[in-house]
Amino acid sequence: MKPVFKKYHYIVLIVLFTLFFPISASYAEANPVNISNDFTEKDMTSQILVYVDSNDLTSDQILERQDQFVPFNQADIDGDIADLNYWIKIDMQNTSDRAKELLLEIKKPHLSLVSLYSENNDSLNLQEMIGYSLPFDERIIKHRNLVFPLHLDSSEDIHTYYLKIETDSFFQAPITLWNYVAFSANHSDSQMLFGLFYGIMIAMMIYNSFLFLSLREKTYLYYILFIAGFTILQAIWDGYAFEWLWGDYPWWALRSNSFFILFAALFGLLFTKHFLQLKSIAPRLYKMVHVFTIIYAFTLIIPFIFPIGMATMVSTIVATFFALFVILIVIKVRLRTREAQFYIAAWSLLLIGILLNLMAAYQILPLNTLTLYAPKIGAMVEVLVLSLGLADKIKRVTLEKEMESKKYYMQTLMQNFFKQMSSVKEHALLAENGLYTLLYLTKLEKGFYLQKKNAAWEVIVQHGDLSIDDSFHIDDQYLSRIIYATDITPKSFGVQDTFGTFLSIPIVCENHTGLLIVCGEDQDQIDPYQKEKMIPYFQDQFTVLMDNLMNYTSFKESAMYDHLTNVLNRKYFLEKANMLVKEAQKAEQEVSILLIDIDHFKRVNDTYGHTIGDHAIIFVANRIVDTFKDLGFVGRYGGEEFIVVTSHVKEQEVLNVANELRKSLHSHPLFLNRNQALSLTVSIGVSIKRGNSINSIKDMILEADECLYRAKNAGRDRVVLNTEMKVR
Repeated sequence: MKPVFKKYHYIVLIVLFTLFFPISASYAEANPVNISNDFTEKDMTSQILVYVDSNDLTSDQILERQDQFVPFNQADIDGDIADLNYWIKIDMQNTSDRAKELLLEIKKPHLSLVSLYSENNDSLNLQEMIGYSLPFDERIIKHRNLVFPLHLDSSEDIHTYYLKIETDSFFQAPITLWNYVAFSANHSDSQMLFGLFYGIMIAMMIYNSFLFLSLREKTYLYYILFIAGFTILQAIWDGYAFEWLWGDYPWWALRSNSFFILFAALFGLLFTKHFLQLKSIAPRLYKMVHVFTIIYAFTLIIPFIFPIGMATMVSTIVATFFALFVILIVIKVRLRTREAQFYIAAWSLLLIGILLNLMAAYQILPLNTLTLYAPKIGAMVEVLVLSLGLADKIKRVTLEKEMESKKYYMQTLMQNFFKQMSSVKEHALLAENGLYTLLYLTKLEKGFYLQKKNAAWEVIVQHGDLSIDDSFHIDDQYLSRIIYATDITPKSFGVQDTFGTFLSIPIVCENHTGLLIVCGEDQDQIDPYQKEKMIPYFQDQFTVLMDNLMNYTSFKESAMYDHLTNVLNRKYFLEKANMLVKEAQKAEQEVSILLIDIDHFKRVNDTYGHTIGDHAIIFVANRIVDTFKDLGFVGRYGGEEFIVVTSHVKEQEVLNVANELRKSLHSHPLFLNRNQALSLTVSIGVSIKRGNSINSIKDMILEADECLYRAKNAGRDRVVLNTEMKVR
């Protein structure tokens, strides 16, 4: 039967299956192996002949086909998967002076069945049968590879041996002849190297298992299963799986190779898909990989329901697609993410190890410990690099989660701060709250709030010991952007101290221009997230709050003050007067209410018009405000009538100030133009009460109004006090 599959047909399979052992590239003619006194070991590849048996011949029939044996290197059968038997003929000649005890080793441990025959008197005698189809304990030499003991007499006759090889997997026959001492030394060295390899792989599985149990991140689970599958696959190829794990179960041993190829490919693909986050960076490739992972999962049952040879071919095809997917993924993601960098580095190191082994196999490089075990070294480094990549990813994810938590905390904190500040009705208090909020969020130690009034700057609130100039100028360019210490020195803001961190936030709106400034001793205390997100957000929100407050204040003042005279209107005057009266009642202090009326105002309107009449009202209002500015507050009671309230002022002082107002109008008339002046007079009614004698502001206004009425009847331009209705 013609071979149905050859390994070298697939370049990728060279990458995957070179993990076996190097293949000799010698093409010498087959000659008897010379066993001299100093013989230690011999690679038999150039010394053996092979016959491909497609008819399941007996041992006697094989002897009849001696002329059909060909040198092994010319048979072109290495890598076949076929329903064939392979007969290998080995001629040896003992030229030493004594009998030799040798070991014949086949470094392909998972061959199904290998039978050793010795030729004697034109017949073949069966010496031993070993392989995966027989229990491990039946072997004479208990070794991971297939090892036969040979005894060569001291005669110089040719000793001929035949190996009948039956395999359901890839055919390979790397045969080495050893003396016992060399074999033992080689076995000891390889055991140490293999122990290092498997120790590292198991350690990585345990380490990542702890991380998985701690983090519950499924990428770790896929990675653990991939390492487990890959490690067991190596153990199968190295013979340790059959020696230590399932040597008593040949049925499973024959199927384990194809199963773990499928297993490693499945979880390698799942790990790749999640580790590289293909769903976000390559959605189409992610969908394709997702479909194939489902297919791979179903292929896991193939080794149990199909013949071993077919299962091996299927698993090889699956492994080929896995390799192609790795190449496609690498091409797609390149080095765009840190995960991709780790991933590409890991697989590149494994590929380098495989290439070194291949180059040694074809005698481009010398065959030594490094080149022989380069694939396993590459695999160890790959696992370590991918573990580092996973740790790096988890670290970054953890930091991102911490940052997200920090962001959420800061955002929540700021929202709460702004919610509290939204109820503040005084701009100085709002400035103070804003300063302390910013200090808390940035963890800086000192700060102050500057407000611009006209062309000058003044400190509204300050926290911490700072040396600030009494007067300074701030360039308008610093009101257009947030300033950090790296942009400008604090002296530009009137600050004489030096700081490691300095932050200036302009708060500019229609009715307000301010600067929030915070600083700290340590260098660059403000992290990138604060600079990029938090501080600009704070500036926007705080500016809105200040703008709303200033608009509210402006509106409130507009509602409180008379639009013509800019003194309190009647409504808000009465509110403030009521509060003042209540305080005076508790403190048993004197309270005065003065009603002031412009005399003969109708005549002014009739004579000069309403415009001059308005000027007259404004003129008198300003005189009243100037006169009583330190004693009480003034309101417009209606028309040309004004009202004043005072507290803590004695009766005589009130009367003196009221008369001072009258006299100032006598000496300072209202000039209509250069040649014309309008003399104005006022009549004033005064109600003065003390402590418990105060009933209500309403009663006092009625008394003051009665006094005003008496002042007008008495001839105007005078003050009348409610105490015995005195006229002054």
